[in-house]
Amino acid sequence: MPSYSANINKPIANVWEHFIFKIDNPQHFVPGVSNVVIKEKNKDFTIREMTITSPDGNSARVTERITATPFHVKFDLINHPQFTGHVDNFAESIGENQTLITFNMQWINKSTGEKITDDTIIKKAVLKTIDFIEAND
Repeated sequence: MPSYSANINKPIANVWEHFIFKIDNPQHFVPGVSNVVIKEKNKDFTIREMTITSPDGNSARVTERITATPFHVKFDLINHPQFTGHVDNFAESIGENQTLITFNMQWINKSTGEKITDDTIIKKAVLKTIDFIEAND
């Protein structure tokens, strides 16, 4: 399972605010995201649809069911042309003004049944998240 962690010099409360903001605005945090539409939102979950364009230029329309409980956001794929699975975003306080951000990606190729093992996507997402938080906090 691809996973990537990095520290940010921000209190967990600030990081959590950005994690919640990310649910409606993933384009600021995840490379290649555009055309975001919130299909449903209630106290238990959010259904989000968006276009994801990979570095090679291929685009896919993706639908996710998102749940959030402090300090964990889970993005379950409902509809993706190539993959099933989910991504977890965790924030862990490691000091008064320091938080560990960890993203785990558990995607499986629908055609081959192979688990995604390359951590490039998840690493870029963590680093883009940190960059956004630092620039907008």
